[in-house]
Formats: sequence, structure tokens, C-alpha cells
Amino acid sequence: MSTKRTPIPVHLRLQALTTLIAVLTSGCLGHYYEVQRTELERLVREDPQTRGQNVYAVQQFTTDSEPDPAGPWYPPQEGPPPPGYSMGLHGYWLPDFYIDFGAPYYDPPVYTRPSVHDASPVSGNVSGGVPGGSSSSGGSGNIGNVGDAIVVIIAVGVVVGIALAATEGARYEGSVAVHPQHPVHLWHRRGGQSTVRLDELTPEHLRDVERATLSGREGAGMWLRGAAPLNRQGFSYQFGAGDDRLVLPGGQNPRSLGFRFALGYYPVKQFGLLTDTRLQTGDFNGGAFYNVRLGLEAQWYPINVWRLHLGPFVGGGQSWSASEGGGLPTTSGARPYVSFGALAEFEIATRLGLTFRWTQDWLPTATPDTRDFISSWSVGLAVY
Repeated sequence: MSTKRTPIPVHLRLQALTTLIAVLTSGCLGHYYEVQRTELERLVREDPQTRGQNVYAVQQFTTDSEPDPAGPWYPPQEGPPPPGYSMGLHGYWLPDFYIDFGAPYYDPPVYTRPSVHDASPVSGNVSGGVPGGSSSSGGSGNIGNVGDAIVVIIAVGVVVGIALAATEGARYEGSVAVHPQHPVHLWHRRGGQSTVRLDELTPEHLRDVERATLSGREGAGMWLRGAAPLNRQGFSYQFGAGDDRLVLPGGQNPRSLGFRFALGYYPVKQFGLLTDTRLQTGDFNGGAFYNVRLGLEAQWYPINVWRLHLGPFVGGGQSWSASEGGGLPTTSGARPYVSFGALAEFEIATRLGLTFRWTQDWLPTATPDTRDFISSWSVGLAVY
């Protein structure tokens, strides 16, 4: 029986292309930075004149909701800067210690002194709201069709992963500095907005506030003072590829390129739970085979050495596999599996890591000659 595969259907190719376009056009990074409520609560306890030098913020996408623009912002008076201040870019006065930060990452608007009647200071008024299985026959035709579907899933998963890695790798999360009088856009729980100067922010302003936004193109600009270390807390998408193996009766163990995709959540920075899948398909000894695993996995990173993070993982789930043709035995079935192994992750950015996995799989209900541990390894990226 021939093991030649049928071409991938046109509609599957169109679906994969549509997904690619949607991901690649999903949004660009903008000049707005979100500040969480916990950070706002910390800031109001700081000295008003120094609270702007270290604000933890996360860069937002242009597709995110944007606040109403703040009114023009000007130095408080004409003449030379007062004691403790120096002249900054475009005529703005800055605290003396800001000079050590260098030029701002975002240039402020060019300052021109208006008449007294034209000035519109930042106000605190609330504005409008913004609100698979396998067949019992194990026929090579079915194996080829399943293999084609696996190839499409792999292509879509890789495209999504690369797009997420590219955006999160470039996205800034960490410490920013702004002028003490920088406008802060507050987002209220009932959908309203208000704007207040950072040095005038008080606990009363935060009573019904969920978060805040800073614009790098308002006030006297914005300095990026250093990205934060790797932060896994929150949702995670992981993908990778490497050497995988399927154990068949008769001592045959076809190896091929295998792909892994996972989606899950880290309640804390060191520990996460993920839904995990591994996909493998190929030709061996004149025959065709596929191997699909789907399960749950727990990851733990207790060891940190500079930018390198080490730890174990353990998981388990269901495995579906089939083989036929050429020198391969005719097999088809589903069985549970258990996996465990070691993780090594190198920190690339605050929300992006390069990962290496060494895995041991065990099929507890397999036949005696296929019950051995199956080793594999992969290299990939983890987006948090």
C-alpha cells in the first residue's frame, strides 16, 4: 500500500495564511505606559518631588485604549531654574539628579511660552468614560491525512509564537522616570478618566482607580531607566522544536523533528501550570507515522544564576500514535503517558526566555517491548 500523502487542502492553507496575517497585523508598541494600582499606592507614599524618578510601568500597544490627551504643560515660571533644578531639553526644568539620566527616550513637545490666558494646566476633572484521534485500521492514507493536519497546526503555532516573541521581546517593562509634574491619566472603575499631576497624586485620587497611564510624549518626556528581570507571573505561551522519538514493537524507534506548544498560567514567578502538546510526524523505513501527546505540565524554577534559570517539570496526559507501511509495523492506539525532565531558561527580556528541555516519557500501559523510557530534547521560546 502506498504511503504517499495527499496535498494539504486549499482551505487549510487559507486558514493558516489568515492566522499569519491576523497575528502580524495585531498592533504595534506605542508611547503609552501602564502603571498598576499597587505601584500607584506605592508612589503616593513617596516624596512628591522624587516620586517621578522611579516608576514601574509596562509599554502598551497602539491597539489598546488610549486616554484623553492632557492639556499643555509648561515650566512654572519664566527666568532661570530655581535651586535644585536645571534646564532640560526644549526649555523644561528638571530636578538636578535627572541630568545623570541623559536625554529622555521620548522627546517632550517643543516648549513655547504662551500668554497667561492661553495656558491650560492639567486638571483633575473626570472626563467621559472609555470604557484527533486515530482510526482502528491505521491505514497509511489516514496517517497521511493526520500528518498533513499536524503540519498545518505546527505552522500556525510557530507563526503565533514568533509574533508574540517579537512583540514581547521588544516591549519595555521596568523602571521609567518622568518629571515630578508629569500628567498621570487615571482610569476609574466605572469607566471614567481623570488627569492629575504626579506630584499632586494623593490616596483620595485612587479610591476608585484601577490603573493609570503615562505618555512619553507629554510633560517633559520620559526616560527608560532599565528593564525589569524576567517576570513569568501571568499567562504564558511556549513553543519549541527538537529531537523526538516514537517507540514501536520490534525494537523500532523512528526519530524525527518534533514540535512542542504550551499555554498556561504562572501564579508566581517560579511556578506555573500549562496545557502541553507535542506533535511529531514523518516517514521512516518506507512507512509513515505520527505521534501526538496532549496533557498537563507543572514547571518550577527554583535556581537562578545571573540570567540562567534552572528547574524540573513533571506532567502527564494522553498519547495518540499510528504507523504503517514499508518496514514499519501496523499500529494504532491511544494510551496515557507520564513525563518528567529538566528545564534551563536563559533570560532575553522581561517577558521572554530562551528554553532548553530534556524530557523522559513513560507509557505505563504499553506492551513490554514498548514500555521503556523515551528520551527527547527541544529548544524554544517562552513568552510571558
